[in-house]
Amino acid sequence: MMIVGDQEKYQRHREARATQTGGLGAFVEVGYAILLFGSVGAITWAIRGSAEWGPIYGTIVPGMTWGLFWYYLCHRKGIDGKSISLWLGLGIAIGGELGYGQYVSWIQGKFYAGDEILPISPWTGYLWFFITGIGWGAPGGIALGWALSGKNTFGRWIARILIPACIGYCGWLLVQTCPWMFFPKYALGIYTGELDHHLSRTVYTNTQNFIVVAWWFGAMLVAVFQRDRSTLTAGSLIGGGFGIGFLQSALWCHGYSYAPGYIDWWKVWELNAGFNLGGLYVLVLYWAIKQVDKNHSTDGVGIGLAEKRSIKSYRLSNLCLAATVFLLLYYTLHGMSARLGSFLGFYATQATDHYAWPLARFWVFIPFAIVVFGATICNLWKILRSSDASAQRNFGSYRLKERMADLITGMGVVGAVSMWPHKIGVLYALFVFLAIFAYNRINVLFENIDSSD
Repeated sequence: MMIVGDQEKYQRHREARATQTGGLGAFVEVGYAILLFGSVGAITWAIRGSAEWGPIYGTIVPGMTWGLFWYYLCHRKGIDGKSISLWLGLGIAIGGELGYGQYVSWIQGKFYAGDEILPISPWTGYLWFFITGIGWGAPGGIALGWALSGKNTFGRWIARILIPACIGYCGWLLVQTCPWMFFPKYALGIYTGELDHHLSRTVYTNTQNFIVVAWWFGAMLVAVFQRDRSTLTAGSLIGGGFGIGFLQSALWCHGYSYAPGYIDWWKVWELNAGFNLGGLYVLVLYWAIKQVDKNHSTDGVGIGLAEKRSIKSYRLSNLCLAATVFLLLYYTLHGMSARLGSFLGFYATQATDHYAWPLARFWVFIPFAIVVFGATICNLWKILRSSDASAQRNFGSYRLKERMADLITGMGVVGAVSMWPHKIGVLYALFVFLAIFAYNRINVLFENIDSSD
């Protein structure tokens, strides 16, 4: 749940929002926010897709980056979104386990079965891209909705955990009972005996993706009965919305047919997918800000005011923020160590991935790890030992504007190293420019509000 962190700043920005209603100002701010989230999402999502980062913990990179920018925009408006950042990042990271690579050939009308290439309707591939997009976005949307919800009783949590899990299991049973509905060309009998790589991947991936969608449906059903608008909104926009966004991004893979050697079309796809998902998070963010306004009266009396919070509450939100920063830095540098060592000539690029660790890679990563762990331990010490409400309230705000700019440029450097020497790096540079441009324009809008009487 998001609450007011700075009463004076919140009131000033709320009045500005009220005067912008129906005007151009509100749309300009949302537009810049979409450009910001979309651009940093494009950079970090494509970084996630590199071999050195891997599935789930690679998706932590874009997830925690979005989480920190969510926190930053809220902070500038006087709203405390520290705890949201962690659950946003962890939720979307779960989707990183889902596969979809074989669908690229399906949208091109090709289905690989052993040594044969069978014809398949491209719409089958598009359908599974849509399903997979829901699966990628669903855990992040549901987790974000739960974090935004203010009604978190024990009974509600039991329903949230058990019912979606049971419906997900029913989804698995449906796949086992009616496999012809989920596995293309099933009537040909090609799924019997020992399966080749493509068929076994199809069975595993389609089953896994459908189970997650079934789980998402169960979580949304629980939200309907619990009248949980936060989960319904976030789950619909990020889960269902990314189904469309993921499908649209996959269209870039047709470039392999029309211009196969021009550029790495898979990376272009990932840049597009990250941009789409970043924009969806912005829509949920501004919806959530409206909910804060509804729960906080215009005369300054509302729920969850900063001065009424306990030290325990401050510590919990600060721990979430510290964990967000730690996970982002650790896994970003963890993956970058592979390509950086190759860039410096310590070993061949082919010698590493997210599992392979030549000895030289340890020596590249250890200095980064020491700094990240050391800084995190210092921050945890400050959070847990301090009993000063003001210090706890202001934790993480020191030079925050500059630090967020550093984050954008730092991710640009990581992207450049991970893509070197391929020409896709030009698009990374473009999105870094767009992110910095949008970030600066948003800050100008906020500073105009902060400086107004």
